[in-house]
Amino acid sequence: MSLLQSALDFLAGPGSLGGAAGRDQSDFVGQTVELGELRLRVRRVLAEGEA
Repeated sequence: MSLLQSALDFLAGPGSLGGAAGRDQSDFVGQTVELGELRLRVRRVLAEGEA
């Protein structure tokens, strides 16, 4: 997903009918995670659980 699409999905807000906005509502989606020397981008939520 492009940076522009991520921004548009964010502005559309939760509950909108636009694309992935409803499916990927998470603070982690769109973020970059570093694992050692790897830099990975979080593109979607696969599952959520309770702690």
